[in-house]
Amino acid sequence: MASTSENTFGAKLRRAQDLLTFITGFTGYAPPRTQETVAGITTLINAIVSTNATETSQQENYKAAVDARQAAFSKTTGSIEKLLSPIKGAVEAQYGKKSTEAAAINAIIKKMRATKLTKAPADPTKPEQEKTISQSERSYGSMTQFFNDIVSNLTQFTAFNPSGNAIKIAALQTTAARLTTLNNAVAQKTQLLKTTRAARQSQYSDLKDRAQRIKAYVKSQYGNTSTEYSLIKRLSI
Repeated sequence: MASTSENTFGAKLRRAQDLLTFITGFTGYAPPRTQETVAGITTLINAIVSTNATETSQQENYKAAVDARQAAFSKTTGSIEKLLSPIKGAVEAQYGKKSTEAAAINAIIKKMRATKLTKAPADPTKPEQEKTISQSERSYGSMTQFFNDIVSNLTQFTAFNPSGNAIKIAALQTTAARLTTLNNAVAQKTQLLKTTRAARQSQYSDLKDRAQRIKAYVKSQYGNTSTEYSLIKRLSI
């Protein structure tokens, strides 16, 4: 049974590059399809190298987007989680703890504090992570909507004027807009990564098929006991 390291995309690519090196040196190598020619395999391998680089970059971009969103929502200075108490205090100080205004804001804050944020998975392309992704988007979407509801309510309150700059209406509107931007960024990065992973899988499937065709051609052209065939027959791609 092949080890995990032998089945990685990088390991398969390395063996494909070895295959290309071997067939480049075969005298009279002229497969029936252009896809299996030296030029055809070279083009495919170069495309895979480019896709691998894109996938690596997109994986990092996705992780950065997930981390940035989490930081904006919770546990860091300036996150909406940290803004709830100052907002609650400012409303109660200005309108009274038993006021209609305080009741409206406190009801929303209670919902927000009861909402458990689910961090997006490290690899959003795995089928078993679909449930986690769905839970994550729902939780962040709910928190965003609740926060927008707070801002909407505060804009309706007569002369709401807290002393803290971070909870003034304009600042809260900017924060609310940023939350939507961060949610959109995670969704976009997820889609880009999924698209690239699907393209990469297709390229490697194509590479595997071509490698099998090359082996069949070399075996037929040079013989199953030939040096040429012995060089490539055990290359698993």
